[in-house]
Order: sequence, then structure tokens, then C-alpha cells
Amino acid sequence: MEDRLRGSRRRSWPDWSWTVISEERPTPSGSTVTGLLLVAPCSLILLAGCTPLTLETALQEQAPHELQSFSLQHHPSDTPLSLSLSSPKARHDWTRKASVVTTPEALVHRDGAPIYGIRSQRGLLLGNNRLVQLDGAVELVHLQEPSTVVTGERLRWDTHRGHMTMTINLTVNREHAQVSAGRAELDFASNDLTFHDQVVVLDQSPQADDLRLEATTLHWNLASGDLMAPGPVKAGQAGPGGAVQSVQGFNLTGNSQERWLELQAPVQLQTRQAGQWQARDSVLWWLDRQQLESPGLLEAQAGALQVSGRSAVLDLKQGVLTIGEGCRFHQPGETLTAQQCRWNWQDRTILARGGVVVQREQYQQVTRADQLQGRLGEDNILSLTASPQGQVTTELGLEPSG
Repeated sequence: MEDRLRGSRRRSWPDWSWTVISEERPTPSGSTVTGLLLVAPCSLILLAGCTPLTLETALQEQAPHELQSFSLQHHPSDTPLSLSLSSPKARHDWTRKASVVTTPEALVHRDGAPIYGIRSQRGLLLGNNRLVQLDGAVELVHLQEPSTVVTGERLRWDTHRGHMTMTINLTVNREHAQVSAGRAELDFASNDLTFHDQVVVLDQSPQADDLRLEATTLHWNLASGDLMAPGPVKAGQAGPGGAVQSVQGFNLTGNSQERWLELQAPVQLQTRQAGQWQARDSVLWWLDRQQLESPGLLEAQAGALQVSGRSAVLDLKQGVLTIGEGCRFHQPGETLTAQQCRWNWQDRTILARGGVVVQREQYQQVTRADQLQGRLGEDNILSLTASPQGQVTTELGLEPSG
């Protein structure tokens, strides 16, 4: 017998067909299953021994029955997704109209190919098998590359909508990344995995230097790798080679496969060697290259030296800041402006190009050049020199003698 379930919700799995195949034996009518919700009766094909009980007889007796070799097939009529679930032992309560299964295992297929595997210690089937709840040590595995393993202690599964929620000690492992959260929701149709409540992402790949990211909510598409975290987000690198001590921004987007993250302004950045940074525009972080890019105004503070400019690229691996537009270096008594600048904070060298102007308070000195280079001393005082081929003009303002 087949029973069809119909629904019209968004992202629903309409017109599913369930078939349950089992071997059955009666259990004492005094046995009860507690904590079950009121549901519609299940459609069953019951296979027994020489004298099997019919479905009508079981319904009339209203007694719990133990089922052996429990197998459930869930076939769609107009979607490529399907489900199969099996259990070595099940118990159906006709009064409460629910089934309890032991050590169930399930597979979700798309176009006949398995994409998710699920197993747990025990399970509960409700609502004509529309709602499946798995408890104990629950494990969900995304079988396609890259492999993803989700573990928790409770899984609630609305098979009609293709929607799943996992809670209690939830963790997700995928390649070098690990995610923990209070709860998570998985939509089979879209492969969207959404985390809620104290979301923590740990990226332990060699290039990420133990990146830790914290958010309130995180959306992750397992197929495309797209990431989105609305609201405030903070991150940092705990590894010894990590250049970013901390970064804070808003409305994160990114991609786990292409290995990039983008934060919206204002973005606060604390580096271990190059001081504090603030971006007035979005910041794009290429994780493997360890580069940060910002098209808008970027301001930095390293000791007494203040740096600002637009179209900036911060190469954390090489220790170089490149400003493509509106470069400005300021220290007490001296200011340098140029079209473009390059600052290497490892060897403490600075190169300024295009309309370079240096203004010094002493003697009201103004120096102009096409290009200037210099070095930042240990006392964070900048000394500048011109290239041999360059043309430099200097103006001095002297007080008239008495």
C-alpha cells in the first residue's frame, strides 16, 4: 500500500510516496511508548511468517507491535530527491500512531545517487512518517567531495519539506574546517546549512594559521561553498605565524572553496607587526594568499606614524602595504602625500610615487618630487631620500632677521 503526502510550502517535497516493509510480531498490550505526538496512521506493507497478522487485525487490536527488518522507502513524484531508511528493530504503537526504531540508518539520494548518509542510536517516526526525530549519537555525512560530517545529539527531520534541524553539542567537520553552534538547519533541496547561537568556525589549514571566526548566524551552502553571516563578526589567527591578531566587521560573505572572506565597514584590524587599521569600506580577505584589499579609505596607526589612503592592498605574508590612491604618511612635524605608496614594515622601507609632497614644520620646508624613498627608524621617525634620476625641489620659509 502507498500513501501520498501533499504540501504546498516553499521548498517542499510534494507528493511523496512512502513504502514501509517489515516483519512483524505482537508485543504485550501493556507495553507503552511515552512522549509521542498524535499523528496520522502509517501506510505499511507487513511481511510475516506462515500466519501473518493483517493490517486490519493490527488496527483492531490497537496493541504495540515489534517489527523486524524495518525498511522505509520514500519516493518523490516530481523532485530528484528520495530517501531510504532501515533499522534492525522497530516498535509501532497503533494507539499513539508512532514508531520507535533502533540504530536507524538512512540515505538521501538525488537522481538516484546517494548524497547524504545518516545514522543514530534511536529514532522516532511521527505524522505518517512526515516527522523523523533521531536521538543519541547522531551523525550526518555529506557524501560528495569535499566530505562533510555533522554530529550532534538530536536531529528533527521534516521529510515533507526536506528540512532538517540538528541540536545539542553540534559540530561540523569539513576538510580543515570545524564549525560549532547551538543548532543548525539543513535544507536538502538547496544544500543550505544554517548555524545559529554562538557560531564558531575554526580553520586549521596551514595557510590560515588557526583562523577563528565568531558570528551569531552563519549560512553555508555545501555545494557552492558560499558563506554569509549577517550582523557583527569577529575573527583572529591564533597560530604563531598568524599576522592578524583580531579583525571585526559586519555582514560577512565569502566562499569556503575559493578561500575568501569579505567584511563590510567599519572594519577594525589589529596586526601583530603593523599596528592597528581601520577601513571605511569593505575589506576582502584572501585566506591562502594572506592578503586584504579595501577599495575605500584605509587608516593605520603604527606608533607615532599615521598612514592613510584608498585602494589599499595589505600583504600579510610579505609584510607590505600598497596604497593605490591618495597616499598619506604623517608623523609629528612632517607629512608626506603622494599618488601611490608602498610600505614594507619588515625592512621598514617606504616608496612614494607620483606628485610626492613632503611638508615639514621646521623652516616651513616643502619638498616636491616625482618619487621619494625612505626608511622608518626604530624610533618610528621617517627619513626620506630622492632617487638619483629624480628631480627634487625644496622650498624654505625663513624668518626675516632683525
